[in-house]
Amino acid sequence: MVVLGVQNILLLLVSGLLVNLVFKFIVQPAFLSPLAKIPAGHWSAHFSPLWILYIRWTNQENATILRLHQEKGKILRLGPSELSVNDYAEGLKKIYMGGFPKNNFYAHRFTNYETRNMFTMIDGKEHSERKRMLSNVYSKSIVLSSPTTRATTASIMYKRLLPLLQESSDKGSPIEMLELSYGYAMDAFMAYQFGLSRGSNFIQDVQRRKWYLDLFFRRRPYLFFITETPRLISRLSRVGLRIVPKWVDAATDELETWNLDICDSAEQLLSQNDAIPAEDYPVIYAQERLALRKAYQGITRLYTPRADQTYPFRYEIASDMYDHNAAAHETSGDTLTYVHYEMARDPALQRRLREELLTLDPPILYPAKDQENVQLPDFKAVDGLPLLDAILQETLRLWVAVPGGQPRLTPSPPCSIAGYENIPPNTKVQCYAYALHRNPEVYPEPEKWKPERWLHATPDKLSEMRRWFWAFGSGGRMCIGNNIAIHSMKMAIAATYTNFTSHIVEHGDMTLVDGFTAGPKGNRLNLKFEHV
Repeated sequence: MVVLGVQNILLLLVSGLLVNLVFKFIVQPAFLSPLAKIPAGHWSAHFSPLWILYIRWTNQENATILRLHQEKGKILRLGPSELSVNDYAEGLKKIYMGGFPKNNFYAHRFTNYETRNMFTMIDGKEHSERKRMLSNVYSKSIVLSSPTTRATTASIMYKRLLPLLQESSDKGSPIEMLELSYGYAMDAFMAYQFGLSRGSNFIQDVQRRKWYLDLFFRRRPYLFFITETPRLISRLSRVGLRIVPKWVDAATDELETWNLDICDSAEQLLSQNDAIPAEDYPVIYAQERLALRKAYQGITRLYTPRADQTYPFRYEIASDMYDHNAAAHETSGDTLTYVHYEMARDPALQRRLREELLTLDPPILYPAKDQENVQLPDFKAVDGLPLLDAILQETLRLWVAVPGGQPRLTPSPPCSIAGYENIPPNTKVQCYAYALHRNPEVYPEPEKWKPERWLHATPDKLSEMRRWFWAFGSGGRMCIGNNIAIHSMKMAIAATYTNFTSHIVEHGDMTLVDGFTAGPKGNRLNLKFEHV
């Protein structure tokens, strides 16, 4: 009798525990949560995150989210505490311009040197303070008027990029443009970041370029686990089980060391107090170095766990610098590749663009009359060319380099989104540029690359398209480097199509990789160039 009594008590306890678990993890989120009324991407999303995790792991997320928004409307439930919104007013404006905070997605994926940077900062005040330190040198007016921008642009165009295209023309040999575009984007950005002599030379140093790109992209299949399951990785590693191989950490260490060496070199240059030529001045590095020392006098580090601070804020600056140049080379490189892909398929558009480019004073002709004293047109004039701008805008729309969801957390107290009330605090909510840019009501025939949509739209239509345009994000967390990115891409396009025509020799699958960032799935675009 006593044994039966104990068994009955145990049975009741187990039953009660099961009932409690079923209520907490199934009944409550699926039926009683304020999110329960929101259309779900999958029936299981009401009580389990496994569906959306599977979609991300299998690289189907962006296309799936677009299809589901088309079927179910502007808001979707992706998991028990996760939403997607495909709308300007209720998405971009409310979430990103409304200051919804970031979550740990960014820290897991983009922290460098174990030290958070501006991109990974969750606290809005901390982020704003850091962004203000750098916003001046990233502003459009400074980028377009900087002596460093002018000197480095001339050197990279006339001593690196254009000679390579001329060689293709002379020999009739193709160039693989994806890798070259990554190299150009890195060179152009790092010349402004660290100065020409300390930045990369990936256009000419092919071996070094391949080394970098191999380390950078070979880690990508493991980013899902690093970003989505960091606790699982940590727990398994404690018992000797590794989901992420050791070589991934070794590759990251190698890239971080490369970037840190450049930072150390820039620090040494600035510490000498010598006059620095414009083309070698490390504009971005120098600005952050000065701003941090001014804001935190008497302090040598803020929050890095690393002790070897051989100079003030060594790892805080290095973490920002690595984040900025990694983002610059990938996003601008992918975008330029797609510009070349579309242009090479349209000889008539190449002719029209060249006619526009020849109106610049002086035009960007190669070879230059005086190769050692190259005269470039006013960068504001280049920026203001309508067709050039339309070509870049349309490429950024259709072939958006960051198509994936950019998660935020809902604030306290509960808020309303897209007509649904009492959305609980700390609910993960996000928009996807891939879906926003394919709204047919805003962008008719959204799957077609049509630069003319930016040229012939009415003022009201143009304003609407710009509101929904999200290639660089929006709000206080908008990409800080958008002005230098646009400048470097426009100059590359302008210099190329002023002097050369292009046509496709061969390419891989040009469909966008389905991920947070994206380039072509086939990883190659071989073009031939002919001097006009």
